[in-house]
Amino acid sequence: MTRENKIRKCNTFFFSKYPIYIGYFLRSKMRGGSALASEKTKCIDSGSEYCPCYLAETNDCLVCTHLQGKGFCDCSWSGVCIYQDFFWCGNKKKNYRTESEGLIIDKKQIGEKVCIFKIKISKTLARQLKHPGSYILIRDPEKPLIFNVPMSIMSADEINGEIEVAVEVIGAKTKSLIDCSEKLLIKGPFWNGILGLKEIKNLQNNNVLVIARGIALAPTLLLIKYLLKNNNMITFLVDSGKIGEVFIMDRLKELDINLLQINLRSEHGLDRIKSLLRSKKFKFLFSGGADKLHKILLNELSSFENDIKFASTNNSHICCGEGICGSCESKISDGTSVKMCKCQLNARESLGKVEK
Repeated sequence: MTRENKIRKCNTFFFSKYPIYIGYFLRSKMRGGSALASEKTKCIDSGSEYCPCYLAETNDCLVCTHLQGKGFCDCSWSGVCIYQDFFWCGNKKKNYRTESEGLIIDKKQIGEKVCIFKIKISKTLARQLKHPGSYILIRDPEKPLIFNVPMSIMSADEINGEIEVAVEVIGAKTKSLIDCSEKLLIKGPFWNGILGLKEIKNLQNNNVLVIARGIALAPTLLLIKYLLKNNNMITFLVDSGKIGEVFIMDRLKELDINLLQINLRSEHGLDRIKSLLRSKKFKFLFSGGADKLHKILLNELSSFENDIKFASTNNSHICCGEGICGSCESKISDGTSVKMCKCQLNARESLGKVEK
């Protein structure tokens, strides 16, 4: 066999066995090797033990163009190839999140509508839930699956296998949780409770302004601990909101932060925020609360030249957490549909979303 025939035979075997490289090679040659996928395709589960997921089986993957049925490679994911991983798994999804029982260790009532649960879970799950933006689906063991409700993690102790969540009574699902005293069913981990995680994880040795109101105080606790670990200096403006009490105050007093309690709905409170932002002291702003608060802060940022990075709580209507049910799907400003339970967007971009 001639040398050319040997090379041809080798290439035929290689590309038939590993088709992913054909698309990558062609895309690199035609487009200079640049990844053209936008921030909208950043999936929070990419590279985790839950990737590839159900969406890969239905050609709806948020990242991989092969698993979107397009037949070529044009993603910006730099980890282990999702398509190749799917191929190695026998063209099936990997692991999926399962439910487990959590024992209620402590239950503390805050005012009339908020209850803080301390729950005993596995140490592995507690470790997976210690990152900013972590949340779980939780329900009364006596209720059916439709009672699953997303709940942000307030704190996670991987040494003892414990987590804390703050539940605000709003409707039927949360009312059923308040009556639980022994056990809760927990499904997780989920991680997309905060938008702008890339900015947060790259933040070191900077001045940070954190603003949170009401029940959104809960997820800010993990965020602040993470920022402090990376040697950031934090000014935290807190507003008790409708709850009437800053229920994490005892935890905040233990941390090395500049703590200010204000009314974000008052003219004085808004003036204080504007003054802090215009001081050009801060390089990062986090908004914890309703989308209305996010937009007020972004409008203020846009009124003057600044390079302040921005992140916020994800206030989408999350139901399954897996991108299947479509309850969280929204269109952003350019008309693109995104699954807000899994898409890790730029926080500014997410606030340009429109109604379904």
